[in-house]
Amino acid sequence: MRNEAIADAATDNFGTTVRRGIFGGKHQIAKEDAGEDALNWSVLDLFSTSQTNQSETIVPPFDLWPEPCINHAPYFAYKKHDKTYGVVQGCCNSWNCPRCGILRAKKEYGRIVVGCRTLSEKTPLYFITITCRGREMKASEADANYGAWTNTLLTTWRANCTRSGNQWSYVQVTERQKRSHPHSHIITSWCPPKLYNGTKHGWKIDTDGNKVKTSEKAILSDYVRDTCVRVGLGEQYDISRVASVEAASRYVAKYLFKDTIFNTVWPKGWKRVRYSQSFPKLPEKETDAFVLMTREDWSKLSKLAAIISVHDYTVGEVVSHHIIGANVIYKPKQNLDKRLTK
Repeated sequence: MRNEAIADAATDNFGTTVRRGIFGGKHQIAKEDAGEDALNWSVLDLFSTSQTNQSETIVPPFDLWPEPCINHAPYFAYKKHDKTYGVVQGCCNSWNCPRCGILRAKKEYGRIVVGCRTLSEKTPLYFITITCRGREMKASEADANYGAWTNTLLTTWRANCTRSGNQWSYVQVTERQKRSHPHSHIITSWCPPKLYNGTKHGWKIDTDGNKVKTSEKAILSDYVRDTCVRVGLGEQYDISRVASVEAASRYVAKYLFKDTIFNTVWPKGWKRVRYSQSFPKLPEKETDAFVLMTREDWSKLSKLAAIISVHDYTVGEVVSHHIIGANVIYKPKQNLDKRLTK
């Protein structure tokens, strides 16, 4: 409940832009005036690019979630006020659980947004995207090696960061592209060395279906390119300086709610989201909640509570079963009444 509230609060005042530079493996590089600031380029409109849309997400209204935890997470009682108690099911933290996967994503979303906000008070942040090469490599080979490649890459970057006397912190969210190869978004306190202005040349399909050549300014780093190639990932990467912490953190965190996060088979040991040890954690909060696992636990609740309320009708069915004969008023949320009496 605490983490959900933090994540909800973090959605206020949603920024709409971050700074971004792009480089592709076959793009021609044109170095430009070194006097121009390479970190103050093109604005990325978060709503016109790859923002998660309705068809890509599976975030149902949790209050009416019809399924309990598949791993049988225990239930908890907590005091709301006076002798009114609420009952909720805990979270097993498994991404594969239809119920708890969403709760896990909300928790991680909150930590990413709050953590980036905290880091930005002390240091600038940078947004780096790495993409596994794929034209000459099958998805199965990418699956087998991506974890080791990215571990080596981050270790190399950390060494560069600490040698420079800077703070090393990062959060990485990994997803699958349409071609099934892995793709990671990273927000970090590490500034890639020797950034410079460049131009990328590529191709796109216009509204008439014609293939047309494109040219865009980009922020480049030969060091980032070379380290990505050296570990096996390939040449494709993006670099940005985070101009809006609120927008950039949400831009990364929203990938946690794409259906590929929950519905895709992931290799053993892969982490959908990972943090450096120094990345800020959500603050702990004291609670008077207690677990409901035995008859004695439910009996304790019946003695303490005059009213028990729930917001999830599947939890309501469990509560109804355990308080039969107890001198307790059971009060489901109003829009659950009809469902519970069927």
